[in-house]
Amino acid sequence: MMSNNIRVAFGGLLHETNTYATELTGATTYETLVAYKDDEILKLAGTALGGPIDECKEQGWTLLPTAFLHMDNTFGMVTDEAYEQAKEDILSRLRPQLPVDVFYLAVHGAGVVQSTPDLEGDLARAVREVVGPETKIVSSTDLHGKVTETIAREYDYYTACKEYPHVDLYPCARDALRVGVKAKLGELKPVFHYEKLPIVIPPSTTKIDGAFGHIIREKCIAYEALDGVLNCSVMHGFPFQDTDFCGMYVLVTTNDNEELAKKIASELSQWIWDNRSQSQVLAPSVNETIQQAKEILDQKGRYIPMVAGTTSKHKPVIIADCGDNPGGGATGDTTHLLSALIDAQLGKVAYMSIRDPETVDQAISAGVGSTIDVCLGGKLDYPRGGEPIRVQAYVKSISDGVETIRGEMVNGMTFRLGPSVRLQFQGIDVIVQKGLGQGLDDVQGRAHGIIVEEYDVVCIKSSAHWRAFYGTVSDDLLLANSPGLSTTNVDVFEHTHLTYKVYPFDEGATYPIQA
Repeated sequence: MMSNNIRVAFGGLLHETNTYATELTGATTYETLVAYKDDEILKLAGTALGGPIDECKEQGWTLLPTAFLHMDNTFGMVTDEAYEQAKEDILSRLRPQLPVDVFYLAVHGAGVVQSTPDLEGDLARAVREVVGPETKIVSSTDLHGKVTETIAREYDYYTACKEYPHVDLYPCARDALRVGVKAKLGELKPVFHYEKLPIVIPPSTTKIDGAFGHIIREKCIAYEALDGVLNCSVMHGFPFQDTDFCGMYVLVTTNDNEELAKKIASELSQWIWDNRSQSQVLAPSVNETIQQAKEILDQKGRYIPMVAGTTSKHKPVIIADCGDNPGGGATGDTTHLLSALIDAQLGKVAYMSIRDPETVDQAISAGVGSTIDVCLGGKLDYPRGGEPIRVQAYVKSISDGVETIRGEMVNGMTFRLGPSVRLQFQGIDVIVQKGLGQGLDDVQGRAHGIIVEEYDVVCIKSSAHWRAFYGTVSDDLLLANSPGLSTTNVDVFEHTHLTYKVYPFDEGATYPIQA
């Protein structure tokens, strides 16, 4: 029986670090983080990241807000100065509110600071020094994280979401907090065991039957149905960083049954290792995807505007550029897919979006209704990202870029995408923006009056999160693997910090890991 007399602190630093982006898009400074401090945290209630807040409200527990900071447009390595300031934001607000029964620490799992590749573990250790050994520290993270010895020691309950796209962040967070409270009350005794697998995999969605990520998800759910199992999670790992924590992680938590936790973790890890070849599924190339889109349109037909008394059944073909996913730290300004679309002339196309601050300023200066000569994209990740596109473009509209996500992925969160413009050329509507932002839903185009159902092809930049929204819009969901900082060709990235062999880079990789 849970008690209402529970004091829950909430705060954290959520950052998914693409170490390869640091040189191209800059390190993450304190000024580039989005911060919610004190009662500002209550604004997260009802959003995808507000699970712990809503759980406290429903249970009648006392919520003690500290500070919560998360990445905005920068995925480069977190500077030491930014990390220390963020940590002080949290701890300085925590100290006056002691004692605390449970601290929900909102972290991502793949955070890297200049001085430590283990943001999550180091932050928990700092919180532990303030709250003491009796407080329960809990978290439910993104599945693209890692587990370290420090994490395993400092967290009393540490889990990861199961879905990719991560549409279950909200319920997983609420579950983690409930378990933490039960542990504090002595109703549960979480026992945690993890296994590390030397496998680096490209992003693998759980939305497609038979996908490696989907199979693993189903196995985790089956294990959780066993008596005494509180949680079974698999972290896919984050392939776009150079640290010694690269790999996959199996996390199992039982109720006071260490032997069962080890047995399940070992059994599931061995299955993943034995089937590791299934993890190396690469997305089609840009040209292959363009050809597939053309064949679909030739078969189904193009968009025809509705006339009075009719209803359109048209659904656009969706193409996601996974090689240039701003949500994974890519630059957002590669041009391979847009160039191919210009050449292909598929019909009415919406391209959402490309990052180019110079072109945005140029269009804003010229004003709506103007025609300008642009040199679009291909600036940050050149030459890998492709040549800039030189074309005459019509300035259709301008937006401040402050928009709220309505799709299932991080629904209710407001993003500062930076001022953006809608340019039109050669039958294509292109959203150009100053900031980084992946295609979580249609927000980038919606700000400019784009109705995605009225296009033949809609293109976004994302690896998997786009499926949560666009799966409700279309039956034809295609990936295009362009060269970029989030390409599915994970073996192109150099790893200089590994102290063990990793598949698929090294044929001699073994599980259990041998240094």
